[in-house]
Amino acid sequence: MSPRGVTRRDALRLFIGAGICATFFPSVALATSTQEQLDAAQMSYDEAQAALDQINQEYATIAGQLSQTQAQVVDVSGQIDQKQADIDDKQAEIDTKQAEIDTKQEVLGERMSSAYKSGPQSTLDMILSSATFEELTSNIYYLDKVSESDRQMIDEVRTLKAQLEDEKSALEDEKSALESQKSDLETLQTQQQDQLSQSQSKQIEAETLVGGLSSDVQELMGQRDAELAAAQQAAEEARQQARANSNSGGGSGGGSNAGGGSGSGGGSTPTGSGSLSAMVSAAYSTSSPGSGLCAAWVTNVFRNAGVGYFGGNACDMYYSWCGTSTGNIQPGMIIAVPTAPFSPAAILYGHVGIYLGGGTVRENLSGTVQSVSLGSWVSRYSATSLCGWLGGVALS
Repeated sequence: MSPRGVTRRDALRLFIGAGICATFFPSVALATSTQEQLDAAQMSYDEAQAALDQINQEYATIAGQLSQTQAQVVDVSGQIDQKQADIDDKQAEIDTKQAEIDTKQEVLGERMSSAYKSGPQSTLDMILSSATFEELTSNIYYLDKVSESDRQMIDEVRTLKAQLEDEKSALEDEKSALESQKSDLETLQTQQQDQLSQSQSKQIEAETLVGGLSSDVQELMGQRDAELAAAQQAAEEARQQARANSNSGGGSGGGSNAGGGSGSGGGSTPTGSGSLSAMVSAAYSTSSPGSGLCAAWVTNVFRNAGVGYFGGNACDMYYSWCGTSTGNIQPGMIIAVPTAPFSPAAILYGHVGIYLGGGTVRENLSGTVQSVSLGSWVSRYSATSLCGWLGGVALS
């Protein structure tokens, strides 16, 4: 089996297996290290982004609580102002009643002074001057009513004043309670403002960290791609050199195999054969190994069909075995793209499925094995879809 080209991971496996990676192709070793750094940076970025999302949520919660507290402070302040207005009104009422009390006390005082000055003689004169019994009775009743009126006036004054003072005291207590409530709310408001300020500082710090990690990820992706490209080029040069050495050592008879090439489809001349029906059956019976494992599913299908074991990711399969346009696709070929927009892993490692014939492609997408039309599969990607015989084994 001679693949059409060498993929990123093929290059690494080739040179590491030969034990000459670090000596002759240092970029290969660097690629492995860079990929590890990229994976670590991506993980750190994801964790930092998750932390930032949590901080943003906490910030929004605290801001909402602070807004509610501020509204309560405004409401209680309004109640305090209204209570003070009620107290002022009650004090004005007290002042008015006090003026009435003062007037009544003045009248009572004048009456008592007049009675004192006239003395008991005037009362006796009023009784003795009565011409008839009826007049006497009337005069005595009048004197008694005057005394009773004086007592009632005094009691009324005392009761009214006490009532007004009680009402004022109650209003003062209500105002004091509202002021205490306002003080508690203002303390809570200060605490929430401090929490909001701290959350904002964390938010800024997290955004800075996320931005820096994003830059690191982008830089490492560029570095990795450059190193992998260099490794792939070096691997291709080594493969060509090995082929040249093999041809020169194998005599003139070795040339016929290289020209067998129109190939029934893949990125290389088929060097074996297998059962198409067994592969199709396996494509429907093989379950998904998990999300993001499209190539592992394809590998399992071909192994379950008895065709053989061909590992690697979708990008490996694309560059190793796919060299035919989809216009010339045949049943049993794999169809792949080197990059797919499903996830960060799919962007790096691509996607692969199996063409079953009749315009149907079978694939493991996001952990679900499904069938889609060939046209839908091809139009799904911006990258160019290619097809070929996996492992160089043509199925019939």
